[in-house]
Amino acid sequence: MAIEKKQLGQLLVDIGKIDALQLEEALEYKRKKGVYLGRALVALELITEEELIEAVSEQLQLPTINPLTYKIQNESLRIVKENVAKRLNIIPLFSFDNSITIACSDPNNVEIIDELSEETVMEINLVLATETSIVKSIEMYYNAEKYKEEKTSTKDSPSKKGQVVSQEITQDTEIIEAVNMLIEEAVKAGTSDIHIEPREHDVRMRFRVDGVLQQYYTVPKSSHAAIISRLKILSDLDIAESRRPQDGRFRFNLKVGRHIDMRTSTFPTPQGEKIVMRILDEKQSNIPLTKMGFDPDILKKWHQVVHSPNGLVIVTGPTGSGKTTTLYATLNAVNSIEENIMTIEDPIEYQLGDITQGQVNTKAGVTFASALRAMLRQDPDKIMVGEMRDSETVELAIRAALTGHIVFSTLHTNDASSSYTRILNMGIDPYLISSTVRGVIAQRLLRLLCDRCKLKFEPSKNLIKSFELGDDFDGVLYKPNGCMHCKSSGYHGRGGVYELLIPTDEISDLVVNRASSRDIEKQAVKEGMITLKDAAKKYVLDGRTSIEEVMRISLA
Repeated sequence: MAIEKKQLGQLLVDIGKIDALQLEEALEYKRKKGVYLGRALVALELITEEELIEAVSEQLQLPTINPLTYKIQNESLRIVKENVAKRLNIIPLFSFDNSITIACSDPNNVEIIDELSEETVMEINLVLATETSIVKSIEMYYNAEKYKEEKTSTKDSPSKKGQVVSQEITQDTEIIEAVNMLIEEAVKAGTSDIHIEPREHDVRMRFRVDGVLQQYYTVPKSSHAAIISRLKILSDLDIAESRRPQDGRFRFNLKVGRHIDMRTSTFPTPQGEKIVMRILDEKQSNIPLTKMGFDPDILKKWHQVVHSPNGLVIVTGPTGSGKTTTLYATLNAVNSIEENIMTIEDPIEYQLGDITQGQVNTKAGVTFASALRAMLRQDPDKIMVGEMRDSETVELAIRAALTGHIVFSTLHTNDASSSYTRILNMGIDPYLISSTVRGVIAQRLLRLLCDRCKLKFEPSKNLIKSFELGDDFDGVLYKPNGCMHCKSSGYHGRGGVYELLIPTDEISDLVVNRASSRDIEKQAVKEGMITLKDAAKKYVLDGRTSIEEVMRISLA
């Protein structure tokens, strides 16, 4: 949903940082002193520098940085002279190829782009920093550079060979810093995937936040090869190979003192290789079931299902619906020192303590089916199979369930009842299915409306009718707006929507008689199952999400 960009003053009023009278006071100060509004607000102590930078970042969709904790490249300090940095109140961060990235506190100052473009003959990329941090950085870094130059001048001039090596090291360091900043910003924004996409004239960086891609940055096309090479090196991929897709993985140490794992995938295009990096944050593997948005009644029933002594437990939904997170949270809930829990995954996304995890490796002959066959000889109590993709895997999972094990797995279906027909279509005997399945949970992830800016509205009669709001509707719904807190998206965070089908004798009879998924669903609803559509509707009636969001994930 497109969000109209707001003036800085109005944005600060909307998010409650200042009121209308304070804005008028700041505007008067701005006119008298000839300064920009942000500086006026800080000078009047109406907001802090940090709050100002956050608001400007929201307004202009620019990343923020603290240059005092950033490793600034020496070469960039030579490109932008100290007197220029002081006059424009900027600090150069890094450069590579024909672009330089600059930290500034007032990105609306056109002199920054105009003067630097003319002086450096380079493309200028801007990030935001507080004025105080920039002033301190100028003093610290330029003085340090002067000291190094003075020491160098007392020694013999380096050979041409030495100069070339130095330049190579500098270029390598610059691209390292650029990639590091990209990943740090992605984690800070709560990103699940980073997309680096070459286009005809530039390279686009996009972040997937709360399930939706958002544009973050663009860099010159000339930077593409260096970025791809750096990420391939980190991921232990073949740098020379650009004609076929590759997959890799690496661990990245964040400045906050913890690490994340990155899963990398390359894909050749006519404009060059595209890279997508999945951010695997271990914190996600430790989310308890109670924090995943389960309705209390569904959560109670799910606990009963997953603690069954044997049988098959299925989590289903499309890609990106949170199935893996639900499985990990469930395994953590049933984990016990008295039991042997084993998994086979493709790939292992998070390391789980005290659980034996295995990974599919088709080149080595390790498939879901072969690994499951081997696990049955490892004295397991509980087994997790990442996905039941074929009839052989399903048959082995059912055999394990019939011989006293509880098996957790996933399927790609739209709802719980369709899981039965999917397995039947794989050629499995319906009696075996009806006698082993203990429960099927279907799920989706809905973006939640930002509590700080969501707006009330009265829907039209047609909308009420088409969405089947029913007797519980009190006449008021909410829609997204956009503010600094939610990065102008109108949404902040996601919640799970669940549909739990627990088979009864009647449902088992339908399965044995090869009834349609529609008939199975009707019977489950008759017995009290809440459908995904009804669960999503409750989110709308409670003001937690919008009708547009429910329609986006095809539940309306």
